[in-house]
Amino acid sequence: MKSSKILLIGLVSALVLWTLGYNRGRVTARVVTTPAKVGVVNVNTILQNSQKHKQWQDKMAAEERQLTAELDKLKSELDFLQKDMATLKRGSDDYIKLLRSMAEKQGIYEAKKQYYDQEMTMKVQAWTETLYADIQAKVAEVAQRSGLDVVLGAEQVELPAANMRELLLDIKTSKVLYHAEGLDITTEVLAALDASN
Repeated sequence: MKSSKILLIGLVSALVLWTLGYNRGRVTARVVTTPAKVGVVNVNTILQNSQKHKQWQDKMAAEERQLTAELDKLKSELDFLQKDMATLKRGSDDYIKLLRSMAEKQGIYEAKKQYYDQEMTMKVQAWTETLYADIQAKVAEVAQRSGLDVVLGAEQVELPAANMRELLLDIKTSKVLYHAEGLDITTEVLAALDASN
């Protein structure tokens, strides 16, 4: 009889402890599962409308025009040499001298063209990485000021698509299919990005 009372007291104690632990877990779970405050940003809109990005694009366009002019000058020299060669007797000393000069200029032209292409690609990549890091920082600032917990990228799919590959890429990368208008903080992020130096 005494052991059954001890067993009964042990079971009741275990039940009370389990109930307290279960209720405490439910309270903790409710705190953790509070809905997050969400915002959305359209990065493409920021890139298309950013004055900071536009200034960089203008600078790069000017640099590209300068490089193109330099390559065009070399190409004109090559064309001139080729026309000049047509007036000479094939195999003559003057012809061979001109052929050597043309080969050297052709090599310089090709090397510069390849280098300029690589240089431009590296500059575009470096700028894009820097700009995207700035956008991320501004998104974080605006989100914190607005009391948001999560910000999602909401890009618009342009239909009709140029081709099937582009359509499938847009579908795969578009994660936000709908959002209420009040959640969009794109304008605030754009203003913060352009205000920074």
